[in-house]
Amino acid sequence: MTAFSTLPHTPRELFHFRLLEGLLYDGLVAWFNRTGLWRYPIEASGDLETMRFRDKVYWLYKSGNPVRQATRWSSLEEHFAAQGAHAWRLPAGFTPEREASLSAVGDLMSHAFLADSRETLFRDVEQLVFGADVAMANLECVVLPAADRPFEFDTRSGPPLHFDPRSFDVVSGSASRRFSFMATACNHSLDFGTDGVRSTIEALRSCGIAYHGLNETEAKEREMSILDANGIRLGIVSFTFGLNAHRPPADQPWLVNRMALYARPAEVDFKQLEEQFAHGRRSGVDFVIAQLHWGMEYELYPRPEQVELAHHLAEIGVDAIIGHHPHVLQPVEHYRTRRDPARVVPIFYSLGNLTNPFSAPYLCRSGVARIELTCGRTCDGATRTYAKTARLTTLVQVADPVNGTLRLQPA
Repeated sequence: MTAFSTLPHTPRELFHFRLLEGLLYDGLVAWFNRTGLWRYPIEASGDLETMRFRDKVYWLYKSGNPVRQATRWSSLEEHFAAQGAHAWRLPAGFTPEREASLSAVGDLMSHAFLADSRETLFRDVEQLVFGADVAMANLECVVLPAADRPFEFDTRSGPPLHFDPRSFDVVSGSASRRFSFMATACNHSLDFGTDGVRSTIEALRSCGIAYHGLNETEAKEREMSILDANGIRLGIVSFTFGLNAHRPPADQPWLVNRMALYARPAEVDFKQLEEQFAHGRRSGVDFVIAQLHWGMEYELYPRPEQVELAHHLAEIGVDAIIGHHPHVLQPVEHYRTRRDPARVVPIFYSLGNLTNPFSAPYLCRSGVARIELTCGRTCDGATRTYAKTARLTTLVQVADPVNGTLRLQPA
């Protein structure tokens, strides 16, 4: 048996700096760490396409010092603390006719040990992750046989992320069960251009995993992905906030679903989502799920404008929100809508990393969302599908450097 080298603790260890640039960034990060000036979130861009120098220093600071407080004066810490008192109840007079279960996990990122972890990765959590009618995950990269660029960070471009086919085969399921669905719109969707998009779609199709977020044709960008869960028709959409400053080809602007997920609702163009809603209505969808790649990385609470956007999405037709991208766990909200006062929309702002290449504890904690659905008749005879419970179970990724394997276990 060959011992493996020490795993990187945080992204800083994979940063490629010019000498003076590294001294400047590391010096500023150390200064902000000592002064505590950034213990609360600051106003900053989280999209590489628009990030300024200060935004990049803040990102590097957070990657090693996660921001544990909510936005100052936002009252979000109290708001989320109160969510634990929520009691799930179906509307009075509701008659259930059929039920289904959903599970969802966060980011799937590659790891040096994944290829040899077929027997260990899901051994302790298989039922938790896959024991639902539909099991969902976020694919945080593309699937590509070979990468032509090293996995490293710099201040001008994001790290190119990919799964080789062998590692993807391990992370996409256990020996007997696979994920039913993967969200494919993320900031790394165009890391390897159209070749990465095409290869990813082929890999998902070959193993029978439904997806949404990447589009083979222009018509596809106006459609939901529709899955059956024990007779309940699910409509699933997937959007990303950005593409790490990459741009789709001029003749294929529809290649990846993108929405201004950092903005307040009044600043967002919902045209594509509305077209997808229309497709869902024509297809008889019972319950709509939004898989959203959004939020600020390494912050343990969503921003106020993100909460406002989540509530708006719930009001215009989204019935459950599954969030990813911050690489850390964030709280869950149970939002009661005005469009239907009997409807509570579970909002999982970030499920963290199910698998990731780092060893820092806050990067190795993730959540499994479990949502129980019921479809039936209301007292006025209408057919409705509601989330009747939603809960979060925490997992940790544990690496075995001696054997070169990973396993997931309950926290």
